[in-house]
Amino acid sequence: MELWTELLKMGFSEIENEVVSRLRANEPVYRQLGEQRSLLLQQHPLLQNVSEGNRALFPSQVDYEAWLLSKALGDELDQMERAAIYMQGHADCYSYFKKIGVL
Repeated sequence: MELWTELLKMGFSEIENEVVSRLRANEPVYRQLGEQRSLLLQQHPLLQNVSEGNRALFPSQVDYEAWLLSKALGDELDQMERAAIYMQGHADCYSYFKKIGVL
């Protein structure tokens, strides 16, 4: 867990934001998917309410709090997975450069 905490402190979020900005600017398919998702959320308010965790959708406070925890845990897992992929890319690059004699 310390590695992930350190990555977050080192600005992994900023790197992630740069990647998303680059995708939006340079990848038409990425933009189209985002626009399609936004349109669905606009056309179907229930989807927006579910994704935002609108309290009124849940039958009880306990269910709502369970949803909030589930969402937070899922977000943390996603963040850790993205950080691991990022770090694996560095490790693979280092191994490759060693193999071809650059390092």
